[in-house]
Amino acid sequence: MSRRKAVRQGLSLLLSVALALSLAACGQTAADESSLSAEESVGAVSSADSSAEIAPETDPADASAAGDSAILPVEEISTEPEPLEPDPDTAYEYTLCFAGDVNLAEGQYTTAALDSYGLSGCVSETLRNYMTGADIMCLNNEFTYSSRGTPLEGKTYTYRASPSRVSVLEELGVDVAVLANNHIYDYGEEALLDTLDTLDGAGIARIGAGEDLEDASAIYYAQLEHCTVAYIAASRVEWSAQTKPATSDSPGTFYTAYDTALLYQRVQEAKEQADFVVVYMHWGIEGTADLEEYQMEVGDALVDAGADLVIGDHPHQLQGVRYYNGVPIFYALGNYWFSRKEEYTMLVNVTLTGDKNGVRDVSCQIVPAYQQASATVTWLESADNQRAMYDYLASLPGSNVTIDDGGMVAVKE
Repeated sequence: MSRRKAVRQGLSLLLSVALALSLAACGQTAADESSLSAEESVGAVSSADSSAEIAPETDPADASAAGDSAILPVEEISTEPEPLEPDPDTAYEYTLCFAGDVNLAEGQYTTAALDSYGLSGCVSETLRNYMTGADIMCLNNEFTYSSRGTPLEGKTYTYRASPSRVSVLEELGVDVAVLANNHIYDYGEEALLDTLDTLDGAGIARIGAGEDLEDASAIYYAQLEHCTVAYIAASRVEWSAQTKPATSDSPGTFYTAYDTALLYQRVQEAKEQADFVVVYMHWGIEGTADLEEYQMEVGDALVDAGADLVIGDHPHQLQGVRYYNGVPIFYALGNYWFSRKEEYTMLVNVTLTGDKNGVRDVSCQIVPAYQQASATVTWLESADNQRAMYDYLASLPGSNVTIDDGGMVAVKE
């Protein structure tokens, strides 16, 4: 019990004692007019004193407040703030769109298709409309932009694109490129630095890798008119010796396999400054829908630290979707436009509604798609195919969601 409530309860009991004594002095018995005898009332006050430690002196303002409310039961005194009414002058509805792995490296099937069919022939119009129509579009840029460097020795797959390929991201409406992955250092330090310069020159924010650890772990704040969205990206997958972690004085990725303290610190910092916090993680095992135990542990810890949405990739296929404490965790978005492997893929379209007082509602929609053998990606137009994809996603390990026919995601009851 709070001190103020204890004072109010004590004063209420004292008033009962005074009333009983006054009635007795007028020749009436307290037992006739009151539910408590004087002895019972004094005993009750004594009990309240010992358990609530009522102060011998009470501030006059507190006493006045207590006197006004003493006739009300204690439980009816509410200290909860009144809910803020929506402010129509600052009301907003913003969309955040997310895609998984994209590979535009020279010599790959994707770039061969791009050079043959053009962008409109590689990414279907419906998907492009979602991407370019979003207020903020984010995807995993899993290759470098450079003409320098040499492939890392001993690495099976290394990806490097001409810096001119960044125009593809611009045409797709990409605002944020995730670099926290195991291919951003494929051609060494020079190519990584060229990648940073290329994206900076195109006006595309990049997260998850940088000139040093401060840069690699930096929070990107996307400032919309009435809402600030924070983006953080980190990696914790294999080949740390090849996909070099950034240090205090050397470039690399924001690598968190052995120490997550800085990652959680960044999330907490972002929560203090932004209305909505997104964390994009490169994690898990390639080629499986099964979750690693640490994916669930780290995902939950990110939410506890303040993340409002967690997006994952690296397995190169879809993984489950889970809500934890009301926050959606998409464990892996899979290949979006990465190879010619035939498989389900998707965009995640997140709608934020709110006003100057903050985000009031978050809804997530799956935009169903398919990566084809032609190394292109297309929207699933058929309602039956869409339903099959939604059912597949909801059935994956770790999922606790339902997905309706419009692709809207909800927690399974």
